[in-house]
Amino acid sequence: MSVQVNVRGTDDLAGLSSHLVQINTTSSSASACNFDGMIVFSQPLSLHEDDGKYPVAHLQQVAYEMTIDRINSPYRCGVVVDGKRYGVALATYGDNSSKEMVESIAQSLTSTNNTGFLLGPYSSGLTKMMSPLVNDAKRLFVAAGSTQTPVFEGNEYVFGTLGPSQEKLEASIKALAGLGAKTIAVVHEDGSPCYVPYLAEVNGLELVMEANAGASPSSDDLDPYVKNLTTLAPDISVACGYGSYCGNWVKSMRRQNFSPKAQLFATCTDQVKDDVGSDVAYMMAGTDWHPTMKGIDEVTGWSASEFSVQFDKRSYRSAAYQSAAASASISVVLQAIEKTGTMDDDILREYIANAYFPTVKSNLTFDENGQAFGGSVMLQFVSGEDSSDAMVVYPPEKAAEGYSIIYPMPTWEGKDCIQVSDCELNGKLNGTCAPDGTCVCTNPNDRSIGVGPTALCTNISEDFTHVSDSYKAVGYSLFAIQTFLSLICMAWTLTFRKRTIVKASQPEYMALICIGVWIIACGIIPLSLQEGGYRNLQNVNTGELTDEPNEDIQRIDAACMAYPWLFAIGFALTFGALFAKIWRINKLMQGASTFRRVSVGVKDVAGIVIGLLAVEVLIMLTWQLVDPLQWQRSVVTYGVNGYPVKSVGMCTSANGNGMYFIIALAAVNIACLILALYMSYKVRSIPSEYQESKWITASIISMFQVAIIGVPVLVIVKEETHALYLVNVMILFLLSSTVTLLMFGPKLYQFHVHVTQSGDGAPRRAFAATPAKSVMNITTASSSRSISLSGSGRWDDAPSTRLNIGKLNDELNKEEGETEPRREKSVKWAVQSSDNDGASDNDDASDNDE
Repeated sequence: MSVQVNVRGTDDLAGLSSHLVQINTTSSSASACNFDGMIVFSQPLSLHEDDGKYPVAHLQQVAYEMTIDRINSPYRCGVVVDGKRYGVALATYGDNSSKEMVESIAQSLTSTNNTGFLLGPYSSGLTKMMSPLVNDAKRLFVAAGSTQTPVFEGNEYVFGTLGPSQEKLEASIKALAGLGAKTIAVVHEDGSPCYVPYLAEVNGLELVMEANAGASPSSDDLDPYVKNLTTLAPDISVACGYGSYCGNWVKSMRRQNFSPKAQLFATCTDQVKDDVGSDVAYMMAGTDWHPTMKGIDEVTGWSASEFSVQFDKRSYRSAAYQSAAASASISVVLQAIEKTGTMDDDILREYIANAYFPTVKSNLTFDENGQAFGGSVMLQFVSGEDSSDAMVVYPPEKAAEGYSIIYPMPTWEGKDCIQVSDCELNGKLNGTCAPDGTCVCTNPNDRSIGVGPTALCTNISEDFTHVSDSYKAVGYSLFAIQTFLSLICMAWTLTFRKRTIVKASQPEYMALICIGVWIIACGIIPLSLQEGGYRNLQNVNTGELTDEPNEDIQRIDAACMAYPWLFAIGFALTFGALFAKIWRINKLMQGASTFRRVSVGVKDVAGIVIGLLAVEVLIMLTWQLVDPLQWQRSVVTYGVNGYPVKSVGMCTSANGNGMYFIIALAAVNIACLILALYMSYKVRSIPSEYQESKWITASIISMFQVAIIGVPVLVIVKEETHALYLVNVMILFLLSSTVTLLMFGPKLYQFHVHVTQSGDGAPRRAFAATPAKSVMNITTASSSRSISLSGSGRWDDAPSTRLNIGKLNDELNKEEGETEPRREKSVKWAVQSSDNDGASDNDDASDNDE
């Protein structure tokens, strides 16, 4: 049946926005319910979506309509008063959420002669504009949308089915204080103070902030307040407002990553779930109604849970405490009418003030101000798959079974871990989300990675591509071999430094070669130490780098620069000694070719070593000061949730200038090698037993070959950690060991083996240039000219030696015949150094006349 409501006095409401509601019943109710009259409830309410109070006002409107439909249905067929059956109707007038409009509607409704009862608009501010006018008119007025006590004080005809504002949060703040909360802050919408300062004082909490955010603030408007709270970090944050206020507050919290130990709402509790969904999980609300409350409404027959189900079917939204209060408002009036048998405002007022009313909201009674009381409950939103449902968690006697307060509530990361991540999924790799958003793994062999939505347990850890111990063992072994060779050769040089074979090779430079090659090999040590983590400490859960520096990096940075320092100095000493020796031979050969006496001592060639060493040190020192090598680690492969699973570390200059210094060092060293090869080529005709140029040349060629082959290989394997390490180690070892063996091997063989292998038991003599100053005379065929060979060199009977001497004699005779008359002339060919005289190996002075 469809009943149209005619409200007497509508002519006086001209110009107001009105909405006449039709009461819909089932088709069978037309014959089942016959009404003798209608009881009319009139109200101003926000009806348009652009009205500020519309979201919550709509919840009330739906509750009014479904309650009236239930009463007019065959379930009840209205209300019986004095033997007559009355249906119920609702007249709603749009107030545009305006105080002026509410006041105008109230004046019009109370000035007419129409019968019926008045319901209030949503919000305390709008209700306050209406209550004194209605009270003065002595019209019964039940408000379902106001919680502030001043609205009701002194207005005996005005009742409220919502409890006082302070009562909503009373139980919640008391419970949180009992759990250890010490500080509290509140930001409220204009007109919604929530009485937090009073409740804070009562419960011994420190109020660190109280602010008014104005009317209907957006989430952007709330950002400054939330940012301030992020700094203050109160244990309890309270947001009091209407409609979308709580949803906007949560959005701002998410943006600012504000996670107090408890976030508490008042007034706007029910809409927040629809506004932000699962983001409201674990937040709390103080309320005086919840669908799990017990009790049956005497008029509709609904329990709180049944009312909630019917509301969801009707509006596709969850029932709010304002919805329950709206339904209870009609129920209270109708129960009073049936109990008293009258519709007289004075009688009904007296009865309501003192009676007890079972409703879907709770068993209501009213205090001296006309406000419903009966205690509040604390709700906490629990996590759901797509959203969150609020459950009663306090007081314990009213709490839903299996639920208690979760305090402190999880951080945003913690909630995301629970709601979004794979941490708590059933499977082989699973765990439990911690409050900070990390995943606590069930299997101790798994590791937790990620935070919040990326949190999970995995058995895959980051591969830092460190050099394995077996490769390092190879490196250390090769270093030990070279150390042994250097020590043996150094000891042999010092022990036999006065023997001819050693003195002819200048023992100072032989020792310098031992030191140089050992320093080159020392580069294996810092090379083996060049591995570590990132320059900043890594968050073990996310893999991201923090702002905290890694203290171990300084040690690795030192190893990074130690490697080129050792190589540069070792190369300068080794190559400098070799270059000095080949340069000395070249000078002697130049002197011999011009038949000049040439003296080349240790001091004469020391400048070569010192100069090369100075150049290398200058380049390295500049490098060290301008842009030194530093340890850097970069991710090669990312895995699940962007967590690094493979990274490579290497030494590199922070500003990218390292390559210029490497090029400078390479240019100097390669130029020196090429020059040395050229000088070796010039003295290639020196007999191998006469001089050591053959082995110096071989050493220089070996160094050049290692450089030419090794550098390209290093470039090829630069991203393969083990190969790169092994190639570097082999380059250092080959450079040092080949020079050592080539420079000392032949001498050791000559001294300890070859000297004992003459056919008649007498040692074969090998020539070696020595610093001795004796003279050997070679007389030409005419016997009138002679060549005096200064030195105590040894001549053996090798054909090459005799051939060279004969050639010198023939050239001398030829020169004499062409340029000068025949006369006796002596030419001295000096092969002399500045070393002190010493005894030759197993020889006496007579050997010089051999």
